[in-house]
Amino acid sequence: MGLISTLIKFYIIILMLRGVMTRQELYFNPAGKFVAAATEPIFSTLFKKLTKASSDKLIPILIIFLTLIYAFLMYLFYGDLFSSLIRSISDVLGFLMLFYIASVYLGSFVNTYSAGVYTTYFYRIGLFWVKLTRTFIKISGNKIILPTIIVIFLAYVVAHTLLLSAVSIIGGKTDFIFLLKASTKTGLMEFVGVFRIIAWLIIIRALMSWVSPDPRNPIVQILITITDPFIEPVRKVIPPFGMIDFSPVIALLLIEFCRIFLIRLINLIFA
Repeated sequence: MGLISTLIKFYIIILMLRGVMTRQELYFNPAGKFVAAATEPIFSTLFKKLTKASSDKLIPILIIFLTLIYAFLMYLFYGDLFSSLIRSISDVLGFLMLFYIASVYLGSFVNTYSAGVYTTYFYRIGLFWVKLTRTFIKISGNKIILPTIIVIFLAYVVAHTLLLSAVSIIGGKTDFIFLLKASTKTGLMEFVGVFRIIAWLIIIRALMSWVSPDPRNPIVQILITITDPFIEPVRKVIPPFGMIDFSPVIALLLIEFCRIFLIRLINLIFA
């Protein structure tokens, strides 16, 4: 089931990238060509009479459809269709929260020296949330990133609480405060889970350094953009000894320490 979950979430990312890419980028950009190849059979069949702008507006419906497929497959594995539906929606909501947060973060590097051209797409994906946050908080530049992440998190908590409330109402009992706390804890746990992903990305970057990857490669650029904020501060304190660089290892230990500390803190707060 883990593989199916990963594939569905990966395709959701592909759909969201298609939604922010221009037609020219879909045909001429290497990443765009991959996105077009993965989505064009569906769009050319279902929405062949629509313009790209019109068909892009239907992407949220496709994501809902994928979530329903996810729920049905989960039902085949575990049984209980209603429970599978709720679990799949909850899982996709958590994934979307993390993906939007990651997009806002990666998008903050757009047009900077350290980022590649592909951060433009994440900038476009996160732009809605940045604009939404700026309607409440008038902050210019990248100072808006943290408030935007908080807004995304709060939106997740509201959506997840409404989901749990619907289930509780059907069950005949609703404790909104309890459900709000449960959704907040779930969201925080999802967020802390990102530390493990970052740890894996640091390991992959360390392994890739042995083969001197092309720095112009988009995957390498994104990998460096994500992991640099965790490795570079350590590297400034403990510089490499000749060919040996201990900063990734020390960064991994610090990340794991923070992850365990935050999990225990969250469990303590929401006990």
